[in-house]
Amino acid sequence: MPTPLTTRPITVVRSSPRDAEPMQDLMHRVYKTTREQPDGTFLAAQFRRHMELFPEGQFVALDAGQVVGLTASMRIPFDPEKPFIEGWYETISDGWLTRHDPAAEWMYGVESCVHPDYQGSGIGGKLMEARFEVAKALNLRGMVAGSAVISYHKVAEQVAPDAYVRGVVEGRYFDNNLSKQLRKGFRALALIPNYLPDPETRGWGVVIVWDNPDFDPARPIGGVVVKARRYRVLPRPRR
Repeated sequence: MPTPLTTRPITVVRSSPRDAEPMQDLMHRVYKTTREQPDGTFLAAQFRRHMELFPEGQFVALDAGQVVGLTASMRIPFDPEKPFIEGWYETISDGWLTRHDPAAEWMYGVESCVHPDYQGSGIGGKLMEARFEVAKALNLRGMVAGSAVISYHKVAEQVAPDAYVRGVVEGRYFDNNLSKQLRKGFRALALIPNYLPDPETRGWGVVIVWDNPDFDPARPIGGVVVKARRYRVLPRPRR
């Protein structure tokens, strides 16, 4: 794996089938799984299926041709007044995205991860920016996702999950996942029990929503091919 350099730009592009195997390996690196014990991480075949279902919504970050970040997305029906409260694996059909609806008005953020050696360098933000641009180009109402509250374990014995999320929203607690997503423009909508079998979160997640500021109800939803755009980011120096 190349060493991150501040002088070498990282390029974010739409993912292609040749990226599927490296994307699978990246998830193993991030989540400390293996091909023999994937433990819920995606197979290369699933990444290729994502590209078939919704090619506009899939991106990778490349450093000298190596995959160092990725996102996966789909389109789903969603009502912010009645958010679905369910586990992540149920929403994503165990990684196959069978609930993808090409006519739906919302994008769902399935997965986003960055190689540990590159975390904190701004790549995650560019991957999210790429998704936002797709939502705008397709005139979607916005983006919805589940946010695992990965820092909750630090205060779980003293603070209830709803109070913790309120504290994160108000800035009294910092969550290494939810806080960053709120800074990107998402808002917390509802708690999700049994979101992931993760001891750090105690199983809790949060429905988060980003409302497309450019949404125009007079324009049709989607139905157009979005031209792929290349994003470039110079990683910040690691401290």
